[in-house]
Amino acid sequence: MLWNLSFIWLCLALASVAILSFLLGLCMDAIMGPDGFGPIGNTVVLVAGFFLTIALYNHVGHTFADLRLATTYGLGGAFITVAVLAGLKAIGSRLRL
Repeated sequence: MLWNLSFIWLCLALASVAILSFLLGLCMDAIMGPDGFGPIGNTVVLVAGFFLTIALYNHVGHTFADLRLATTYGLGGAFITVAVLAGLKAIGSRLRL
């Protein structure tokens, strides 16, 4: 799905996901505080999780029939990525690694 987009549409998709992720990253920074990654770090993790989930799903051989389904999978992957990395950070800080 991502590979079929032209350069302009890919840039627009990246920009729109990054803008919405930054707003969400600001909110997550206010909620998570020092346990999070900061607003920019949260944004990078959300954007990376979103696009890597879609790319991984396509790499496995599945295709998305609808843009809503791709967005749902991307959001789910982004939130799972944040949860896993925050959990690893919490474990590391508790063990003082």
